[in-house]
Amino acid sequence: MATHTAAWIKYKHAPLELGPAETPSPGPGEILVKVRFIAFSPIESKQQKIEVHPLTYPNILGLSFSGVVESVGPDVEKFSKGDNVAVARPHDKSNDPRFGSIQQYALACVDTTSKLPSGEFLESGAKVVLNLATVTAACSHFLGLERPGLDKPKSPRGERILVYGGSSSCGGLAIRYATAAGYEVVTTSSPKNHEYVASLGPAVVIDHTNPPDKVIEDLQAHGPYHRILDTIGVPPVTNIITKYLSGACGGSYNTLIPVFPGTNPIPDNVERRFESYSWIFNNPEHEEFRKWYYDTLVPQGLESGVIVPTPSQRIDGGLANTQHALDLMNRGEVSGHKLVLDPWD
Repeated sequence: MATHTAAWIKYKHAPLELGPAETPSPGPGEILVKVRFIAFSPIESKQQKIEVHPLTYPNILGLSFSGVVESVGPDVEKFSKGDNVAVARPHDKSNDPRFGSIQQYALACVDTTSKLPSGEFLESGAKVVLNLATVTAACSHFLGLERPGLDKPKSPRGERILVYGGSSSCGGLAIRYATAAGYEVVTTSSPKNHEYVASLGPAVVIDHTNPPDKVIEDLQAHGPYHRILDTIGVPPVTNIITKYLSGACGGSYNTLIPVFPGTNPIPDNVERRFESYSWIFNNPEHEEFRKWYYDTLVPQGLESGVIVPTPSQRIDGGLANTQHALDLMNRGEVSGHKLVLDPWD
């Protein structure tokens, strides 16, 4: 059988090692993709460091990538050889290394794959396909926001949304998603990333590097908020949001991160909601939502400019430098950018 190069994690917490992997043939509902861009997410570095979700080993990490269809499974009609695609690894394939993105060829499930308008969107597609799924589920399913207009922004709704962490990948995508749906967005950023965040279209950008009491004062000045989405979730941010809400007669908000040690007790009149957001796309009850996301929002959102991916930070050197990418995220050295890598470098 033909082989290709992959970055393997051989055991729990192990550093990545390059080695051969058998190049598989796609089965029903699957396609084989020649990977062109790997997009890294912090969850992958956390998976290596603290094993957020149990894995079997050896395995290949990686949750999102883009590339060109090499071959299709026996029942696949939606995709053809040569199509440009963006892929999110399904949750139920986390223990199947053939679906990991950190390799030169990977299997993809057609249900979590978007066909891109052209090859020029390959890098953008890799960067958004995973995090945008989280944002879409959080905003429209859990927070109840309307879906965005893809040909033109929807009319103003007169409702204000707080997106905490506008320079994060999910934060930036949430700003674009909500503004295109007609909501007025207040967000936060450091001065370093202010210009980029402001370019995404929020009404207000609060400096979250100020002392906590000043940040809370600014949140109060620009509220109240119809909905709140926290895309950062670390203890200092949780403490700020819960203190703000508690002083505003209480309420609930959604966050993308579970509670970390060191977080202050949540006030009795505040509810902090964490969900496994994109898992709803696995539920047959939400089949229309899943199809709209992969078949419409990703390709049309990118082509129209409604969806704006986080700026790239390229990792040179191909698969040999994948451990370096994970280390950068573990050390907190990535801000306002999405790490991407070409496995053929």
